Amino acid sequence: MKIILSRLSPFFLILLLLLPFIFLEKGTLVLYLNQFRTSFWDNFFINASILGNAICVPFAMLLVLRFRMKWVAIFVLSFLVQIILVLLFKKGFYAGALRPYLYFKHLGMGDMLTLIEGVKIRYVNTFPSGHTATIFFLTSFFALLSRNKTASWVLLGLGLIVGLSRVYLIQHFFIDVYFGILFGTLSSVVGYYLIKKNPKKWHAVRLTIDFKGVQKSTGDMIRQIFNI
Repeated sequence: MKIILSRLSPFFLILLLLLPFIFLEKGTLVLYLNQFRTSFWDNFFINASILGNAICVPFAMLLVLRFRMKWVAIFVLSFLVQIILVLLFKKGFYAGALRPYLYFKHLGMGDMLTLIEGVKIRYVNTFPSGHTATIFFLTSFFALLSRNKTASWVLLGLGLIVGLSRVYLIQHFFIDVYFGILFGTLSSVVGYYLIKKNPKKWHAVRLTIDFKGVQKSTGDMIRQIFNI
């Protein structure tokens, strides 16, 4: 538990610091950020949001395969926990909950939002933010793996940019993003704790893979996705 608290302390700190903001009036941050739209930030946050897409998980998995199977097991278990948490709330408890655009439209305030050309607006299933949960599962996992406090802060910053992008793009409310941060981080904590508490002989095994060939193929795919 000490290792979790040490390596993920930046994540726990940001959860604590952001907690009061979930009590703001719903949509406050959406309207605030919408005032500062520019073409630069539109493109920046559109690309940043892609990092929270589940399609990035297999690429991250390729990096994890370089390490012992213990870390592969933690990664897979954490991802499953994150998926279950998100689906439980998004498709279960809060199924059909209105996203920002439809929420403001129903209030007769839809004209207060300036939409971004080319961005498909989602209407329902807002809670929690799946993109935010995914990126925070990834960043918190690699923070545990890195054992470096500076890396933890950098990873946290990356996650926050993706979370902010979901509000900027009018896809989620702040509270959706906050619980995405919570669920994503919690998934890594649960995965790490359960695997560490139940060690197996195969956890020490390392896979033999042609990483150079895999990295080249992965690099080509990433360039196609991001158009670089």
